[in-house]
Amino acid sequence: MENRKFKEYLDSHSEVTGLDLMHLGTKADAAEIAQTSVTQPLIVSASIASARTVFSSEQIASFDGMAGHSVGEFAAAAISGVISDEQALRLVSSRAKAMQKAAQSLDTGMAAAIGSDIEELTKRLGELKIANYNGANQYVLAGSSAQLEEIKDNPPAGFRIIPLSVSGAFHTEYMQSAKLEIAQEFSAVEAQSPKVTLLSNRDGKQISIGDEFVQSLLDQVSSPVRWDKCMSSMAGASTVVETAPSGVLSNLVKKTVEGADVYSLKSPDDSIDLGTND
Repeated sequence: MENRKFKEYLDSHSEVTGLDLMHLGTKADAAEIAQTSVTQPLIVSASIASARTVFSSEQIASFDGMAGHSVGEFAAAAISGVISDEQALRLVSSRAKAMQKAAQSLDTGMAAAIGSDIEELTKRLGELKIANYNGANQYVLAGSSAQLEEIKDNPPAGFRIIPLSVSGAFHTEYMQSAKLEIAQEFSAVEAQSPKVTLLSNRDGKQISIGDEFVQSLLDQVSSPVRWDKCMSSMAGASTVVETAPSGVLSNLVKKTVEGADVYSLKSPDDSIDLGTND
């Protein structure tokens, strides 16, 4: 596909979000995109634009299933037809601003925890929470900066703790104020039933009612991401495609979903031969 088509999507998304997404996605330095209010809309825009550039509407409608990780669920909601692209971008922009606001009032953060013994990790958490269950022995911890520093300096047996460059303890009760702030906007959305099987980060199970999926998008602001369960529901898939910005989830799927051919969309010029089994 032509880069021009991808650029047209980003230009359209920029009008909705009030951000220069083409600049942010291609020329901006790390400091420019570090803010949550910028990062989240940029990710969702790239995901939607890459899917719509590479795949036709007919191909998307033939997919066996779809799932997004954390903020990626907004892109999945749009691509599957639950909400429009514009609605997804407006909702995620509101979410990002509210989460950034909530984080600014707290001294919290997140850290990756890599290791296999979940019981060993759990008994060392204290007041920390597991915000992401990413599968392949990868977790994300969230809580106060002091507690994260403590567990980094004295990690559970068999674990590596890696601080993450995020501004708050997302997907935990620390984000409850953000959830309350955007609840009315989310409840006002008129959602449609998804056109393909749509998995939820809540428990990895299918949600077939649009309004229920929008509610789950709201709930996930302060609830853990169960990507591990989403990947369990992908068992038996022959082909898995990760939209842009891609790479991290593809690696997790390769380690977890046996026998699947995994593709990462890294350029608007990418094309994927889905064969006869979509």
